Amino acid sequence: MPSPLMMSSKRNMSEDSNFIDMVYNFDWSSTPLGPMDTWDPALKNATNLCLKSEFPMCLYIDPPNWFLLYNKAFTSILKTKHPALGKLTKDVWPEMYEVHLSLAFNRVTTTGKGLDFNDRPLLLQRDGYDEVGYFIKAYSPIFKSDGTICGIWGLGQETTQKVLNTRRLNLLQEFGHLTSNIKSLESACHTIAKALRNNEDIPYTLIYFVKHKLNTGSESLIAHLMATTFDSDDKEKRNIPDYLPESLETIDLAKDANKSYDTYIELKRSATTHSFLKCDSWPIYLVFKEGRNLKVLLNDESQAILFPIKIYLDKVHVLSVVLIYGIRRLRALDNQYMEFFNLVTNQIYVLLQHGKSVEDENNQTKILADMNYQKIMFFQGISHELKTPLTLMLSPLDAVINASSETSKIQGLDKGADDYLVNPFSTRELIYRIRANIECSILRRKILYHRYKQEDIKQLLLSIINMILSESDLDKTLLYITKEIYRRLPCEKIFIISNEPSKNNKIVIPYENDSEDLAPISNPFTEINDNDNSNSQLFTRSQKYFNENLGVDVSLDEYSNEVHKNVSILSVEIRLDNNLWGWIKVHRSQNSVWFDSEIELLQQISNNISLAITYAKLLEEIGEKEIQIKAAEFANNAKTQILANTSHELRTPLGSTIGLMPSFEGTLTNEQKDMLDIISNAADFVLSIVNDVLNVAKLETKKFILVNRTFDLLNSLENTIIIFGKKAATKNIELIVNCEIDMLPRYVKSDPERLNQVLAHLLSNS
Repeated sequence: MPSPLMMSSKRNMSEDSNFIDMVYNFDWSSTPLGPMDTWDPALKNATNLCLKSEFPMCLYIDPPNWFLLYNKAFTSILKTKHPALGKLTKDVWPEMYEVHLSLAFNRVTTTGKGLDFNDRPLLLQRDGYDEVGYFIKAYSPIFKSDGTICGIWGLGQETTQKVLNTRRLNLLQEFGHLTSNIKSLESACHTIAKALRNNEDIPYTLIYFVKHKLNTGSESLIAHLMATTFDSDDKEKRNIPDYLPESLETIDLAKDANKSYDTYIELKRSATTHSFLKCDSWPIYLVFKEGRNLKVLLNDESQAILFPIKIYLDKVHVLSVVLIYGIRRLRALDNQYMEFFNLVTNQIYVLLQHGKSVEDENNQTKILADMNYQKIMFFQGISHELKTPLTLMLSPLDAVINASSETSKIQGLDKGADDYLVNPFSTRELIYRIRANIECSILRRKILYHRYKQEDIKQLLLSIINMILSESDLDKTLLYITKEIYRRLPCEKIFIISNEPSKNNKIVIPYENDSEDLAPISNPFTEINDNDNSNSQLFTRSQKYFNENLGVDVSLDEYSNEVHKNVSILSVEIRLDNNLWGWIKVHRSQNSVWFDSEIELLQQISNNISLAITYAKLLEEIGEKEIQIKAAEFANNAKTQILANTSHELRTPLGSTIGLMPSFEGTLTNEQKDMLDIISNAADFVLSIVNDVLNVAKLETKKFILVNRTFDLLNSLENTIIIFGKKAATKNIELIVNCEIDMLPRYVKSDPERLNQVLAHLLSNS
């Protein structure tokens, strides 16, 4: 029974054969080229090579008409313009004929040399839209037997996705180096806008902040424009272009709450279809309310996309961020483009979280400084209040012992007594102040505990990002993340489960017979439990919010098939481009509660896992493109070697034939001599073609060597004239060397073979 691979190979061979038959059966007589049987042999050979090549290749035939002939692999470049056999090139690609193709054709036909471009941007029409594509292009002339050009080889490969992936990956890597410049949430916005300025994939970006309480309504919601890519470096000017909707500094979202958004338009390009909201103002409230990205179609038919981000400032307040990205007009919004927007949004989320952490650290430092100042003032007050009664107790003893020091001591005693009588020492006030000092110490310890915990989480997220950028193995990255979660969260087991059946879709920590040390990370600042019952209420309220909005599921008492018992489960979804990829599941003992900080940590790690998966896919895609390019280079080198070998093998018998012909001249009749001359001329011409092919092969392999020796210039010119004299005589043309012998040097130092070759080409073309 044949294998699927063999069946696929046979099917591909059958499709190639059908395509070749279609080309040969095409009615070429309907074009000025005429039937294929009447074509020049050089053009027939070129057609045969083109159709049998697996590399995208086409022929532009009959200058200046340039009719199109191509192989099956070239249809991937034509896309919807296929079939285009026998059509004029300017009719197939009118959008780039004048700006690129005609110029390239003119240069090749004028110079007689090939031409190539690497990652050349070209404007194309695809699916009725203008789109920029990137290509590797090479053009080479096809010479007829009389030396004229009858067509041009065209080799091409589209490199659009490789160029886009490289450019987008560079932007994502640049985001990783921006954390040192961020001092606050506001500075994070300006840093992000500056990094996205003049980006080819994101024409513009606007960042809006909406601060509000959890589960708040539309009342008193105000959106503030924090930064745009149109801001000047000094942040004083903001030149937003007129083609965008009005972008106010502050927007009252309560006024937009009753707006009706019901005009949606479906746009299909390539294999993707998206629904766009037609609107004349930014639908910030709609994105804020629905909590998902929204694609909009503006009045000038340009497109934009809005992404929401939530940053939890504390247990009550939330910062909702709305990111507005422009979509490039000359780029289809395909799946790769959407993944890129998601990656940029994840990176912006990380930078904003870093800005919030820096702000929190600065605020905590300020609080600690204020507390330290209050403590100093408190102890200064205590020392002053204790000084008065101690003076009253000690001063009489000093007066008895030092009775001789009458006046000054009595005055000091009188002053201390007066102070005590005016402001008597209060035991209640002293106890109150001591309690206040103890409470300040407890608060300070709590702040240090949470500050250490936030710093540890920040370092964990940074280490995950560094591992994503340095480690190509996704499974190793996920295993590292799982172990780090286990060391930070008190739990029994942790699972990262993939929704993709073809993968190793489950990672478990700890697993059986695991000898690795997974001891939890110790915190030098022990958390103080003040037994405040309000915490559980806050947990219940926020838990309901997480379950309804953010892909988080909490079950305090549920049977688990993985461990075969009832446990408390916290599950957080891992999403890629709004599609469910998998889950992070954490198990604790039955009826154990989960805190908001633990849920937020898993959500942050879920975002980093999404980044790791997307990054791994990008690396895999880039690797495949590099393999294709290397295969093309190998095929080109093989072609050059074959040409060189063939030329060498043809030169030997041709040289022997030409060398033996003069030996027959004395024994032949006049008619036989004429026939021998015809054979000799034809052999010389074939030998010159073989030499040209060999020279081309040498040029491509960079093995062409010029010699520098002295030779007789006049003798070289005469020999060249003699070779072409007979051919000129058949056309009643007299070929004469006309030069000033006295002014022209007899002997020169150069490469005589190359000079003769140049003269021969000039005379042959003439």
